[in-house]
Amino acid sequence: MPLHEKRVNYETIKAWVLEAYYDFCRDRGHGESWSQDGVLGAVEYEYECTFERPVENLMLKVIELVLSGGWHKEIEQNIRKRIAVQLAEHGLENLLADVPSDEAEAFRHDLNILKLI
Repeated sequence: MPLHEKRVNYETIKAWVLEAYYDFCRDRGHGESWSQDGVLGAVEYEYECTFERPVENLMLKVIELVLSGGWHKEIEQNIRKRIAVQLAEHGLENLLADVPSDEAEAFRHDLNILKLI
């Protein structure tokens, strides 16, 4: 299947997800008394099937892991498992092959801090 859009970079995915997280915290967290894990679930649902490329989906999962903050071990384990599957299936170097070096370095930095690599 051909990819129709230009690849979305890591900073843009972070910006989109952080905006959604903010909106859901405001509207559902404060407005409707949703829990933080409920807000995270809403963010995940918001971006489900949004990205065509495996590298974009991996970046999304890493962002979700960061936003989980380690507060919900089951959620964290679930996200880590999804990331591990993507890395095993595609290989990090293959995923980052077409990513500019500065963006790849920033992404690797996050993966390193999260002990994913």
